[in-house]
Amino acid sequence: MDLKLKRVVMEVFGGCNYTCQMCPQSNPGRGKGFTRKMPLKTFARILDEIIPKYGKPQINLEGSGEPTMAKDLPEYIKEVKKRDLKCFMYCNGARLNGKFMNDVIDAGIDFIRISVIGYNRELYNKWMDVDNFELIKKNLEELIKYKEKVNSNCQISTYHLITDNSKLEYEIKEYQTNVINKVGSIGYIWKMHNWSGNYENKNERKKTERRTCGRPFAPEITIRAGGEIGRTAAVVPCCQTLGPPNEEKSILGHMDEDTFETIYNGNKYKTLREAHKNKDFDSIEYCKNCDFLYDDPEVLVWSNDPSAKLNHMLGTDEDFILTKYTK
Repeated sequence: MDLKLKRVVMEVFGGCNYTCQMCPQSNPGRGKGFTRKMPLKTFARILDEIIPKYGKPQINLEGSGEPTMAKDLPEYIKEVKKRDLKCFMYCNGARLNGKFMNDVIDAGIDFIRISVIGYNRELYNKWMDVDNFELIKKNLEELIKYKEKVNSNCQISTYHLITDNSKLEYEIKEYQTNVINKVGSIGYIWKMHNWSGNYENKNERKKTERRTCGRPFAPEITIRAGGEIGRTAAVVPCCQTLGPPNEEKSILGHMDEDTFETIYNGNKYKTLREAHKNKDFDSIEYCKNCDFLYDDPEVLVWSNDPSAKLNHMLGTDEDFILTKYTK
């Protein structure tokens, strides 16, 4: 199989310590089979199966769960780094402090993105359902200070979703003032999405003619920590199919027993790609209501990262939507 992966999103831990308002992880809640931890041995074996046969992809540790819930997270980072790969992590940052924070940086992680949804304490509390706004800013400051102390090249960034499209410019300005300028991080501000239709997004994206999101063809795979009850390492099309009923329906196979090549060339993956080629999105239950099918050039509304652009794979030189992969 002539495929060179650019990114592998491999979830370390499927559960979360937050109950964010806009996340299906907490509303309606994730299926029991998905909230487990991926065993370190399984994680390492999958890395060895993929590398170097399918290239040297960037490894993201989050999927849709909270990676810092794994107490031995630094060991997962070390497994990635000893194979000379880039290691990225998206998290909520609540546990990134003290010795644990130091160990994560010392393990060699390359990029940490912390979700800070809300430009003040009140909004953060509303959307992330916990009064941690000041804690997260403190953790960010300590994280940046420690990585500079040990000369780490890790890039620290924050992530915000616009909570009211009618106040977009105001939100951007307030977020810059209250978060970015306070902690000195890179920041990314996006419009909200609907998690493949599992979340009723009141700040809808622009509705245009539907086209493929590109993900069934893109050089990346998404692997959950869990999957069906009693299974691990479920392969799904993307991180958007989070929570019932779409997550269960979107399972393309499990890498606890099947090989990546068997799953990638299997009937479920072929059916998904064929539907996207023919724009037959309604035939795929977990795709038909996803707002990533709409081409909205204003989804990434602000960043102080000069390389950032819509659909950009952070850490690579390519866009997420790659038309050459759809042919």
